[in-house]
Amino acid sequence: MSHVITHAAQLGGSVKEFHLRRKDGAPLPGWKPGSHIVLRFADAGGKAYENHYSLIGMPGPADSYRIAVQREEHGKGGSRTLHDEFGPGREVALSGPFNSFPLLAQPPSQVPPRTLLIAGGIGITPMVSMAHALGARGQSFELHYLAHSRDKLVLMDELRTIPHGAMTEHISQESGRADLTALLGAYHEGDSFYACGPAPLLQALAAASTQQGWPASAMHFESFGARAQPDDAPLTVELSLSQITLEVQPGTPILDALIAADIFVSYDCKRGECGSCYTQVTEGQPQHRDVCLTPAMRATGMCTCVSWAAPGRLVLEL
Repeated sequence: MSHVITHAAQLGGSVKEFHLRRKDGAPLPGWKPGSHIVLRFADAGGKAYENHYSLIGMPGPADSYRIAVQREEHGKGGSRTLHDEFGPGREVALSGPFNSFPLLAQPPSQVPPRTLLIAGGIGITPMVSMAHALGARGQSFELHYLAHSRDKLVLMDELRTIPHGAMTEHISQESGRADLTALLGAYHEGDSFYACGPAPLLQALAAASTQQGWPASAMHFESFGARAQPDDAPLTVELSLSQITLEVQPGTPILDALIAADIFVSYDCKRGECGSCYTQVTEGQPQHRDVCLTPAMRATGMCTCVSWAAPGRLVLEL
């Protein structure tokens, strides 16, 4: 369905906020904290993009949607196109909202459990709606905002107006990397955290929380950013059950190569968050880039949607 941009404003040096409405002015579907939409648009040269963006603001009924887009100079080009070519009056195709990162209800408890919202960089976007929802419930929460420098912090004025929250800024340029063990603290029954940011941060949070006894059910992740690394080498992927060999080039997820070869595989998020694509490895050295597998699972298999492997043969039990 066609939607139109009604407002665009620079939030910081590299982040721009857009407001979108239906072209016919009709109300938009209501949404829940953590939800995102999918935008489809094309640049001046005709190259098409399909990008996912978290909705920001107060969840619920809506006449317009708000998103914040970080310009990625070395990305695939979608964010640069929105920053450089799109403003009020421009049309985009929009689908959703979808909610793959839901804020769960807090179970009743004699001792109020802790709810932590942890954002790395532009990962603040889904946390804004979660903070609004928790504030509206009268539920206390901690918001930890991690960034390289203060000019990377966005939406601060809005965040400071939300009640019942305690916000802490962690600026690595000023005080070094955040101590994730201290940030999380020890787990107590009913505690939970929601984290959004680049994969290395989420992997570090998963490791730190596991060491302190946090159960997997209390950890909730939404990741973003490319997982491919500059030194990734081509892989020869052998499927032991199908007797098929695939040559997979860096930048192409192993899962996508399997799907293209018409191999029957399970998958869902394609972001290394759910484990649906977990596959047994019988030979090779996986380079794990997921945020969901336990150490025991990583010892015998991998998430093919985001992980890679050391150069050479990778044999999967497929």
